[in-house]
Amino acid sequence: MKAKRIKRSVTTELFFIYFLGYIAINIILLIAIIGSIVVYGTLCGPNTYNSYFGGLQNKLVKDYTSITDGDLSDIDGFMVKINNDNKVLYMRGHVIEEFKNINLQSYMYLFGLTKDNEESLNDDIRTMFALSDFNNSIIETKDNVKYSLYSKYLKEEDSLVVVGFPYSEITKPNRITKVIPHNLIIKIMGAFNVLLILSIVYILAKATSSAFIKPIKTLLAGVIEISHGNYNIRLDIDKKNEFLELANGFNMMAGTIQNEKSQNEKLQKIKEDLILDISHDLKNPLSSILGYSEILINNNDLDEKEKLEYLNIINKNSQRANKLITDLFEFSLYDNSDYKMITVKADIAEFVRQIIANYILEFDHKKFEYDFEIIEEPYYVMINEEKLSRAINNVLDNKVKYNPVGSRIGVKTEVRENYFYIILSDNGECIPQKYRENIFNPFVRVDKSRNSKTGGTGLGLSITKKILNKHNGDIRIIDSGIGTTFEIMLPLVVFKNKI
Repeated sequence: MKAKRIKRSVTTELFFIYFLGYIAINIILLIAIIGSIVVYGTLCGPNTYNSYFGGLQNKLVKDYTSITDGDLSDIDGFMVKINNDNKVLYMRGHVIEEFKNINLQSYMYLFGLTKDNEESLNDDIRTMFALSDFNNSIIETKDNVKYSLYSKYLKEEDSLVVVGFPYSEITKPNRITKVIPHNLIIKIMGAFNVLLILSIVYILAKATSSAFIKPIKTLLAGVIEISHGNYNIRLDIDKKNEFLELANGFNMMAGTIQNEKSQNEKLQKIKEDLILDISHDLKNPLSSILGYSEILINNNDLDEKEKLEYLNIINKNSQRANKLITDLFEFSLYDNSDYKMITVKADIAEFVRQIIANYILEFDHKKFEYDFEIIEEPYYVMINEEKLSRAINNVLDNKVKYNPVGSRIGVKTEVRENYFYIILSDNGECIPQKYRENIFNPFVRVDKSRNSKTGGTGLGLSITKKILNKHNGDIRIIDSGIGTTFEIMLPLVVFKNKI
């Protein structure tokens, strides 16, 4: 299974989530504040249910001189115009004493300062909405009356217009604030904004937790499935961060465990079959030994010829049992990973020639035709001569045993890349394809009758493969069109070394 690649880390993903969340919170908070101010101005402002302030502002914008004393008398307000020489040129309404003659105190009122250097600028947003586009400050007159002042510079006339109203007139409750005090409205909007921020934070936390909790839950579910023995489980996480790496690691682990389980089950089955095969192969000779020995013990009427015949049968079956036990011991020895085979550097071509020479008489006895193509030049391999002889002899013995008289035997050697190949062929019957994969497993026989005519134990090819594996080599059956062809490969120490 191909692992997916990580595109960004958890740290990067968190950065993007929190960065975008921070921007979203600030934008929404700004909108909420502006909205709150607009809503408050609409609900609590004097213009909402008192058309007077709206009309007054229109006159101030269009032509302040159109404002009469009557316009200002309804709320006891006043308006003055101060020129560049600090003189009051224009008065309307009930002008308070502080603005009849302009002095330092008048300007301090306009700038929102007291003699104690305390700010007297407007701290009540209710009065801010009475007249727009005017600077606003709050003062207290000598008569202890609180006034809200609005000032604006007229660039065309190089003068300053000041409008003032009693604070109590501006802050009179309207239809809304008569029912819900403006302080409560402020608290409600504040609570709404707090809830809005908390909701955004919750959504952000939810998005963050979703980025982490979901893959963690997926991993946990996978672990639970593994603990229940379901090794087929595979995780699919759409994240491109370290969680994907964890999922890939989990899938690799699950695959490894599944393969190991499959291998263990296969080995267990092989072990059970091996025990069954050993029992079966030992049962026949031991039963024969036991039966004929009992006859010899219990029958005194046997003549010497019969006794000799029974003893020969006992001897033959004893040899079969002994050979099986010897092969089992050898197979177990080579199957042990701790077993280290002692090897020496040897000319493998000469070694094969010596082995083949020992079979010439047997080949001639069975009237085999044989063809040998052994490389003349020396090639060197690290071998254990006794064990490797045993491995090659097992293959040649099978060809002698299972091929009929007059068959053709071929032995050929080749060098490909850094390996020396020994190819052993015949023109006899082919090993069926279904047996080729398992033919090197113990007790696998093409002949299922399991008779003892050939005297084989079913371990020969298994031992051959184990020996070759200990030489860092291998053996396999290759397609040749006719008969059975074994290919043995051994790693070369020196690719080519002439003497």
